[in-house]
Amino acid sequence: MSALKKMLIALAVVAAILAAIPLVLPYDSYKSDIEHAISARLDTPVAIGAIQFSYSPKPQVVLSGLSLGKQGEGEIDKVIVPLTLKNLINIRHELANVSLEGGNFSQAFALSLPGRLKPNAGQDINFAMLKLSEMTIKLPNDSIGPLSGSLQFNPEGTIKVLTLSDKDERATLTIKPIGDKFELEFDASNWVMPGAYPDARFDQLRLSGIASNDGIAIDDINALIFGSAVKGNAQLSWTEGWKLTGSLQTKSIQVEPLIMLSSQVTRATGRMAANAIFDFVGDGYENLFKQRRIEMKFIVNDGNLHNFDLVTPLKSQSPSSLQRGGITRFDTLSGDFLLENDTLTLRNLALNAGKFTAAGGLNIAADQKLSGRINAKLSSGAIAVNAPLAIAGTLRAPEIRSGGAYKPGGGSGTTQIF
Repeated sequence: MSALKKMLIALAVVAAILAAIPLVLPYDSYKSDIEHAISARLDTPVAIGAIQFSYSPKPQVVLSGLSLGKQGEGEIDKVIVPLTLKNLINIRHELANVSLEGGNFSQAFALSLPGRLKPNAGQDINFAMLKLSEMTIKLPNDSIGPLSGSLQFNPEGTIKVLTLSDKDERATLTIKPIGDKFELEFDASNWVMPGAYPDARFDQLRLSGIASNDGIAIDDINALIFGSAVKGNAQLSWTEGWKLTGSLQTKSIQVEPLIMLSSQVTRATGRMAANAIFDFVGDGYENLFKQRRIEMKFIVNDGNLHNFDLVTPLKSQSPSSLQRGGITRFDTLSGDFLLENDTLTLRNLALNAGKFTAAGGLNIAADQKLSGRINAKLSSGAIAVNAPLAIAGTLRAPEIRSGGAYKPGGGSGTTQIF
């Protein structure tokens, strides 16, 4: 065997030994020092399950099974520190591209993290950026996430910007610190808001506002949903339970999918312009929409009321009771809408369909029972036929009762107008 070959074999053995050293080093002996350093930075107890070195997919140190704070406040499956040349050179001052995977945090602990991450000048290691993967925030009876994104820092170690996306990357939240508050921007497309309305899919949704420890002031809401732009503002507070208030405006939203959010048995078509104010109250996010009050002034153009035939009762002078079925077409339908929890009241209703008009009010109880009165009128030239209608039954099976149509000034010939 030549001397050169022996030298190469020896070098290969030495290289293999050097490469194996990181794999057999007793990293657990450094656990207490690392736990103490992280604990001092976060100002909370920290425990690490294990520390390992890996060459795959690249040289890196992995801290696994981290517990933060009291039991249940914070957990991280893995913290991955890549052993790049830059990180090795600056290991006592700054680490780049550190990844956090599989985090679970309580709501209170998550809100406290921006303050906890502030470095002690000259003492703590700074991070240029933390990569976040599969992060979840636990609520009392629900959770938000999993979310992924990045946390970027300023040169002095303070937070610069936090960016989070959902698992489908359809929604992105950007958070920037401003003093003791945070500037928020939320951007989503083809997105369904989690919670009480799974059929409310936004083509686009953009929100901007300011968050504090007491809540979020949403200064600007811009959405595209059900074929129309929706604008508004809102205020979310969580100091004493959760409360969401605000206002929305739209000029041409499709009525049918909007109605189906709360009722699968009622159908109407047309495009609606509306101004609404809303008030939702709950113990937490998961039940925020259960106690609700929505007030709205609306006008619907060029539509149909399905299952409500208001014209047929005008064809007879005899008392009648019309069960479900039929359609009432209209050019415009306007009124005042009030939803209080599960009770809906419609006041000042005014339907216009050329020769046919109707006006009145309607109440829909929590058990979907109907009650109301409508005055229907059909006019043609000097001839006019009126019929006071009582609305009863349920949403699934409405009933329209008439005492008989009448023509002011005449007893017979009522149907000649048809």
